[in-house]
Amino acid sequence: MASNNNYGIEGKWYTSADIKDLEDEVSLGDRVEFDRGGVCAHWGIFVGPYQDMRHAVIHFGIFEGGSEFVKKKAIGIPHAASKKPEILADTIGKILGGSGRVRINNSRDYKEKPLDPGDIIEIAKTMHRDQTPIDYNLVHSNCEHFVNICRYNDPHSDQITALQTAGYLLTLAIGAIGAVIGLG
Repeated sequence: MASNNNYGIEGKWYTSADIKDLEDEVSLGDRVEFDRGGVCAHWGIFVGPYQDMRHAVIHFGIFEGGSEFVKKKAIGIPHAASKKPEILADTIGKILGGSGRVRINNSRDYKEKPLDPGDIIEIAKTMHRDQTPIDYNLVHSNCEHFVNICRYNDPHSDQITALQTAGYLLTLAIGAIGAVIGLG
């Protein structure tokens, strides 16, 4: 575990084969991003030693068959809607599973001032211990919102904002093409 605070870092990607290197770099309160190989990433907060784990991450979502992010279910799947959202504490390796990538990603620090690392991990641990009820919603209350509440006290999701912007731009482009074709 690193002693610095990794302010603003968007670290390199690690796989399950080199996870030890990441564990040497990660600091208390860091946002940890898991690449799921899809459109959206999975996020957690690194809290260090916790519940008999040396490198614990607290994360939020709807899970089936364990917390490995490759088994995480999207809210749009009918049978997933009946699953209860959970705040879990797991090792980086358990969340990552045997495939995918993981990195430290505190890039939002340049937009919002992070809380003190002690406060970040206390918020995450309290929400985990108390099983703070959070209704999972892909757009308004997902794993990235959770980590940003813990780190910045602001429930924001850059990846959802990017998807909404892309959808808006696509709508504009389709409208422009329709207008050009309609004029022809």
